[in-house]
Amino acid sequence: MFDLSRLDRAIQSWTELQGWPVQEFLRLLLATVCGGLLGFEREVRGRQAGFRTHMLVCMGSAIVMLVSTEVARLTWKGNPSQGLQISVDPARIAYGVMGGIGFLGAGAIIKSGTSVRGLTTAASLWCVAALGLAAGLGMYLFCLIVTLLMLAVLWLLGYCERFIPKRRFRLLTVRRSWEPGCIEATVTAIEAFDVIVQDAGFARSTDLKSVDITLRLLYAKKHHYYQLESELQQPQMGYEIISASAVEN
Repeated sequence: MFDLSRLDRAIQSWTELQGWPVQEFLRLLLATVCGGLLGFEREVRGRQAGFRTHMLVCMGSAIVMLVSTEVARLTWKGNPSQGLQISVDPARIAYGVMGGIGFLGAGAIIKSGTSVRGLTTAASLWCVAALGLAAGLGMYLFCLIVTLLMLAVLWLLGYCERFIPKRRFRLLTVRRSWEPGCIEATVTAIEAFDVIVQDAGFARSTDLKSVDITLRLLYAKKHHYYQLESELQQPQMGYEIISASAVEN
């Protein structure tokens, strides 16, 4: 069986022999490539935080880690009279990166009405920041493995989500002429399209001739709802769609 630990040690030894600034450049290059690969996936999907953003976040995190490790190597004098020296923990600066990247991730989240987009991109930015810290620390093989895992999560599992059954919710408001029993008749007509009506409310017009019926729908397959919407717009059905919006459970 191939020994990955031996390969990792060999890479570490080779880069250490190169010394400054080659070793630091290789770590930054690793962070740039890994961040670029993950950003490319976001770019292909049309996200605002794409190729350049992920690349810069990963590279910036690597720079911070490189600086923090250099700071830790310096000798910081404490109180001269007591002969104290201050030791610096390089991980403290890294903690600040992981906390600060949350503000950038928040900017990638977009809320439109009841729908929220950008959560996956925000999570990928957070992971890319951690990846950059690992690259700055010189964890070469680890970074490559993590990049492949993240690509699998973002790319491959993105296609697998299409086959995962989901429950979808929608608020639909339709208008029709008023008559006794029209609410029950509307619910029955809608549920004939494999759509479940969870709740229904109505408001009659001022002239009492028509009624607006608001229904909370639950359905598993999109084409069931699209078929329903298409049928409701047929003149012979006697309905007028006033509004339709997706909602969270």
